[in-house]
Amino acid sequence: MNPMKQLDDLRAYLYGCLERRDFAAAMTAVGELARLCPAEAAGLRVSIAVEQGDAAAARAALPGLLALAPEEPYTVFLTARVLFMELRYVSARKVLDTLREPERIAPVYREKIENLRGQCCRILGRSREAAESYLAAACSSSTRELAAMEYSNYLFNLHYLTGLTAAQRRQAAAGYQKLFEGVEAFRQHRHQAGNRLRIGYISPDFRHHVVLCFCYALLTGYDRTRFEVYAYMTGPEDQDSQLLRRHVDSWRSLQGMTAADAAAVIYEDGVDILIDLSGHTRNNALPVLAFRPAPVQVSGIGYFASTGLAAVDYFIGDACLDDETVSAEFTEKLLILPHSHFCYHPFEETPLPRESAFLRNGYVTFGSFNHFAKVSDAVLEVWRQILTAVPDSHLLLKASIFDGGEAEDYARRRMERAGLPMPRVECRGISRDYLAEYADMDIALDTFPYPGGGTSCDALYMGRPLITLTGDSHGSRFGKGLLHSVGLDELCADCPEAYVERAAGLARDKELLHLLHIRLRAMMQASPLMDEQQYRAEMAGLYETIWHRYLTGGGSE
Repeated sequence: MNPMKQLDDLRAYLYGCLERRDFAAAMTAVGELARLCPAEAAGLRVSIAVEQGDAAAARAALPGLLALAPEEPYTVFLTARVLFMELRYVSARKVLDTLREPERIAPVYREKIENLRGQCCRILGRSREAAESYLAAACSSSTRELAAMEYSNYLFNLHYLTGLTAAQRRQAAAGYQKLFEGVEAFRQHRHQAGNRLRIGYISPDFRHHVVLCFCYALLTGYDRTRFEVYAYMTGPEDQDSQLLRRHVDSWRSLQGMTAADAAAVIYEDGVDILIDLSGHTRNNALPVLAFRPAPVQVSGIGYFASTGLAAVDYFIGDACLDDETVSAEFTEKLLILPHSHFCYHPFEETPLPRESAFLRNGYVTFGSFNHFAKVSDAVLEVWRQILTAVPDSHLLLKASIFDGGEAEDYARRRMERAGLPMPRVECRGISRDYLAEYADMDIALDTFPYPGGGTSCDALYMGRPLITLTGDSHGSRFGKGLLHSVGLDELCADCPEAYVERAAGLARDKELLHLLHIRLRAMMQASPLMDEQQYRAEMAGLYETIWHRYLTGGGSE
């Protein structure tokens, strides 16, 4: 047989095995490939181990590749990828930084390199670099699907940055639409009078995920005489998914489908209003909405900024967070609810702490359980000022970056450089069931400009007051909306100086602090944040309003 034909056939077989995820057969083929192309085979050995999530096997295979092709961009990428699997994010970023000359890197590798660099920078809190890398990855992507994923990463990471105007945020979001120019939308049906309004919700997070805490009320207990609810799950399911599917009229698993095929399923279901709950978060469903499978499409709740997608007509907001200034950042029309734009439903009814931490310890403990990527240098400076203003106070941080290794060392060095008194700072790693750990905190400190979401709700639910700094965007005002809903506007600051003052003042008022620890959960339960009946009624009215607008020619066709 012609050697080139033999090599082509072997590659076709090998990559077919990888596409089917038949790794055993692929590794056998790699053994044959090693006789013909040893460097390519060595790279595949590392790559297959990476795909299987086997860091030890990937590390063991790496020297063979380094010996054969040490300076190839893909070799450098795989080296960094192995380091990333070993949670050595600092080392991985340094390796990738040796490949900053785009002209010498093929686009197929450049996308992978920039994506990995973006992940490392995001984890380490280097947010501007992360956004730049994700944008470069989007520009280097070979397919619309890849470009959309990378551009979503870019938009998401912009929320960590300060100084962006509403116009700049809108312009950045609108760039997403350019990826879908030319997509042919479905021709829309007309709802038959007398039938229930058919509402569809689409998300990869109908599972044990914070988004479920925010949308549970929408998918359960709705008025079945007025609405028929379809849930479209685009990700893997778990036990919470199985419980949720019992509440809706129809449950569809779209996992693994192309965006076009998933859109066809929704279109054939005859959904009237489709609500996207993922926005530009991980594994989002926006490419499905680009085909406009429903005549009216809405986004919100699970994401906090414009999608930029022309096929999305509306975004869900509320009267506390949104005004004309905020609306300027959206390509969608804002739907302003009179109260909260979401309703919080905790996963479990964890008992309140029996005792305030300051009574047990003799000092006040501030805390944050947010992802540490949200902790900017400006946040660290404000926290330093708070610990200085309350000399005997402590700071409790809980995040995945504190699971050990060089990333934790990097985070600790950042805090030291910021001047935090590290003997008074406790760092804990991530854990699934963490609500009980709010017992070790007295006052929750919000991050900015990217505030907490589920963690802030959890803090209030566990009786821990929140200090937040109001921003100028829908997303950066999340904490303000929470505090307004429970009647604690005085804990909301409009500048860093006020943030420090609010935190230090509450720490000194031990009587008020103890009272909040006892009563805050009841205040939250009595507020719009947890009033499921009121929330469902307001959302039902909203759906009927925008559907009437569509039928009378005021909405999108």
